[in-house]
Amino acid sequence: MIRVALSVEGLTENEFCKKVLTPFFRGYNIEMTPIIVTTSKDKCGRKHKGGCINLHRIESEIQKLLPSFDYVSTFYDFYGFNDRPTDDVDKLEEIMFELFNDIKFIPYIQKYEFETLLFSKPVYYKEYFKDDKVFQAMQKIIDEFLDIELINDSPQTAPHKRLEELFKLQNERYDKVFHGEGIACDIGIETIRANAKRFNRWVEKIINLT
Repeated sequence: MIRVALSVEGLTENEFCKKVLTPFFRGYNIEMTPIIVTTSKDKCGRKHKGGCINLHRIESEIQKLLPSFDYVSTFYDFYGFNDRPTDDVDKLEEIMFELFNDIKFIPYIQKYEFETLLFSKPVYYKEYFKDDKVFQAMQKIIDEFLDIELINDSPQTAPHKRLEELFKLQNERYDKVFHGEGIACDIGIETIRANAKRFNRWVEKIINLT
């Protein structure tokens, strides 16, 4: 079995990997292990685990993982990437790879963030809420952008912000960790792959390791 470490930035991505990605890849004889980036300190000196992704932290994280796994990949949000040297997500992945220039390293940045994937099946929300409001509002967003991986206008309208507003239509609060992996599990990875082409290309890269 091929062992792949997946460096993730937080609990949401960690749960998504454990509940969705890891079981899926096992079918291809690949064991994917999510590992949250190590504890860091913010500007006030407070410790926290995950988040605050930047090239310096990535270099430190990946260096620790490469000797212990057959391959190492990443699942970081482009939206929350700090001090990024480019606004081109593909170029950023190239820059990340050049930090190591090692074929064992497969960088991946989610455009624009994990919640993008939860737009893969808008009709799901009609059944989830037993109401058309969220489904219709979500479908309108998708029709506007055409490609769900392009949904990101500003910090006020990024995918997770949009989901927060959509859930408010039902007087509910969107919880990133709880709803994130739960909805992804319900939608299913094949539906996500079919509607998120860039994400699917990364999935295929991992499958092709076999």
